[in-house]
Amino acid sequence: MKVGKETIIEAFLQLLHKKSFEELSVKEIIQKAGFSRSTFYLHFADKYELMEDVRRTLNGHFLSFYEMEFNQWGKPMTLHLCEHIFEYRSFYELEFSDTNAIQKLSNRLAAHLLLVFDDQDYAIFASYGTIGYLTIWVKNSFQMSPAEAAEKLLKIGFTNWTKKIGYEI
Repeated sequence: MKVGKETIIEAFLQLLHKKSFEELSVKEIIQKAGFSRSTFYLHFADKYELMEDVRRTLNGHFLSFYEMEFNQWGKPMTLHLCEHIFEYRSFYELEFSDTNAIQKLSNRLAAHLLLVFDDQDYAIFASYGTIGYLTIWVKNSFQMSPAEAAEKLLKIGFTNWTKKIGYEI
């Protein structure tokens, strides 16, 4: 059985499919969760703290894909990313409409990629490109399946652009 906090978060994410964050009230969240107001306030000061908790958790999960060894995937890492975003699309639709949130996530991803590639320029370029691509995918209402988006993102990541433009370094 799920504990109160998990149920509140699940109810919140379900409601984000139907209403914008600004329109949502604590009353609606607790009604959907089936809990009292006191249970909500036991875990969160307000809906903004709830949103920050969800952001921390889901962005942390997003970034964790970059911490695993490549051979642990079983399928392309980009597919894990796209499936994650699609599963939590109500959150990412909100997250990727906020330029501040996009920049913060891009910076956090760049820091992770710096550890992987040990090249700050590449880490920044790959991070902002990845988040930019995913943002457009989300803003276009997921016109491609997660598998299609993942395949295109993977192809972009492995493209040798110097050969594409006829310039070798």
